Parts: sequence; C-alpha cells; structure tokens
Amino acid sequence: MTLRLYRYLQGFILILTAIFLLQKILSGNLDWYIHQRFMPLTVLSVIVLLVIGVIVFRSGRSAGHHEHHDHDDEHHHKHHISRWGLVMALLPLLVGVLIPPKPLTSDAITGKGFSSAAPVASGDSVVQFGQASDERNILDWHRLFSSPDALGAVLGQSANVIGFVYHDPRLKEGQFLVSRFTVICCAADGFAIGMVVNWPESASLPADQWIKVKGVVQSIQLGDQKWPLIEATSVEPIQIPDQPYLFP
Repeated sequence: MTLRLYRYLQGFILILTAIFLLQKILSGNLDWYIHQRFMPLTVLSVIVLLVIGVIVFRSGRSAGHHEHHDHDDEHHHKHHISRWGLVMALLPLLVGVLIPPKPLTSDAITGKGFSSAAPVASGDSVVQFGQASDERNILDWHRLFSSPDALGAVLGQSANVIGFVYHDPRLKEGQFLVSRFTVICCAADGFAIGMVVNWPESASLPADQWIKVKGVVQSIQLGDQKWPLIEATSVEPIQIPDQPYLFP
C-alpha cells in the first residue's frame, strides 16, 4: 500500500465516522447510546473529526510527490503504514452501521436485575412535593420512596406513568412491573427501575410492550426495599417514546 493511498483511507474513515455521528444526532438516536449531557461533546467531536479527516485526506496528495524517493525513504514510509490500524479504526464504524440501533429491552434485565437506589443517589435534582403527582415518571416515584419522610405523604396519590412490561417472577399473579431504563453515562451502565402494577389482566400483556398506567400509588415490599405499587385503574398500550430512557 502506498503512503498516498494510506492517507486517503485514513481521511476517508475519519470523515465517515463524523458523518455517522452526525446522522445519529440528527435522527435523535444518539440518546440510545449515551447520556444527553454528552451531546455538546459529541457535536464538537463531529467537527474535529471532519477537520482532521479533510486535512489527512488532502495530505495524501503531497504524499504522492515523495513516492519516487530512494529506498531509505520508501522504508521510512512503510514503517508508518499500519493496515491493522485502518481495520481497527473501521471496525467500530461497521458495527454501528450494520447493527440497527434499538433501546435496551427486558432481556438486559436478566443479567443486570433492577435497582432503586443507584439512580436516586446519582440524581442532581430532588422531586418537589409541589410537583403534580400525575407528572412524575418512574424515577421520580423511586426518588420519593427513597426518603422515609416522603413515603407517607405520597401514598394514595395518583400516578400516570409510561414504561414497558416486565413479568418479574417475584410477583404474584395479577401483578407486573412497568419499567424504564435509567442511563447515567451510556447504555452500557443502564439499569432498570420499575413500579409494581396490580392489574387483573397482567398475564395478557406481552413483555416489552410499552404502556401507560394510571392509578393510585401504594407500597409493596420487594426484598429489603419498599417499592411503589400502582393500583391500576387503566393500562393502555402505547408506541415506544422517542426517548425511552430516563436520565438521573
């Protein structure tokens, strides 16, 4: 491989990577990979990759003028050419293109389980009691349940949450979990939280079906923790939201 071709390929891969990231930003799917707070850094990365890619690509032209040099120069050029380096740079891009993006599902719960304490501890904000109860999401309810002083005040309030169905083997017949994944940094550290739902027709709900649940909030003991429970008055199937994750 000549040095000119090597520089062209380097620049081409950098530019393609920038275009790939830009497409994820514009499509709104970038949030399926990383926390929203990293969006400015990703935009900056796109700009830097484009600039470096163009510079490297254009350097291929000047590299061609030196390919007629003597044997020592040719050896020096080949020393800096790494085909494996190109393959390693291209591999993540190919994986991102060939594997369609999709948010985490209940399959991820099998390996990670549920958590109610971690997203509460990492949150920057505190749910205010003045917030309308039907505007709280699943993470908001777990934050309130993590505070012993708040627990008594929220029991009996109305809930209106969305999430996907998960049939937890710990639950009784007629119960299921309405769940969401929380992401602190990226999808790799995502973990699920949920609210138990009392619903007589729970067995008819398929796993991973997105639903809207309305009802009155009570509490239930799961393991060594108190979890929010919804005495459901309605369970309505919905489409997956544009942003399926919650961000502490």
